[in-house]
Amino acid sequence: MDLQTVLEDILNKVAGATYVSCVGMDGIALSQAIKEVPFDPAVADAEFANVIGHAVKAATSLDGGEFEEMFFITDKYTVLLRSVNKDAFLAIALTEGVKNLGLARIQVKKSAEELKKILE
Repeated sequence: MDLQTVLEDILNKVAGATYVSCVGMDGIALSQAIKEVPFDPAVADAEFANVIGHAVKAATSLDGGEFEEMFFITDKYTVLLRSVNKDAFLAIALTEGVKNLGLARIQVKKSAEELKKILE
């Protein structure tokens, strides 16, 4: 399985998913799968990299270990960010009203492991 196939699989399997991106810590997408979104995915990827950078610094200051996952909820989206390795992360945007964040987290965790193997 290749990078693009894994992302498309997430997009198709996770209810409400509209955008999935594997992003380098520099904020540049390695690959994306997108249905239709009213935002610029390249800008979102860069902003998410910035957010993760701050989360990594916070985890370090707490002596909390490695960054694994975070999510935030807005009026329109639930955004889930998951570490793939020290150089990349997975970002997924779910539309408002998604009822089962737990299933999305399980799928994203499984897919992040697949992406880690692909990127080695």
